[in-house]
Amino acid sequence: MNFKSTLMLALVSSVTGLLVAVFAFLPTPFNALVGLLTAGLVIWYFRKIEGRGARIAFIIWTVVYFLFFTVLIAAVRYRMGLV
Repeated sequence: MNFKSTLMLALVSSVTGLLVAVFAFLPTPFNALVGLLTAGLVIWYFRKIEGRGARIAFIIWTVVYFLFFTVLIAAVRYRMGLV
């Protein structure tokens, strides 16, 4: 992997992790739109990147970012009293 593909992996996986985390907190009609946007982003990235290692790294980093953003959103919501 070169520097450009590493930056693309970091950017796309962080955005995907954020979208999946936001998906968990949104009400029904809006989370469907976020889910479709996330699916479109994943399909676009998988078509662009052909290597199996980059795809595995994408999935791993997306899960890591999802967990990070979920904890962050839950903490902010708790602090604001929106629980």
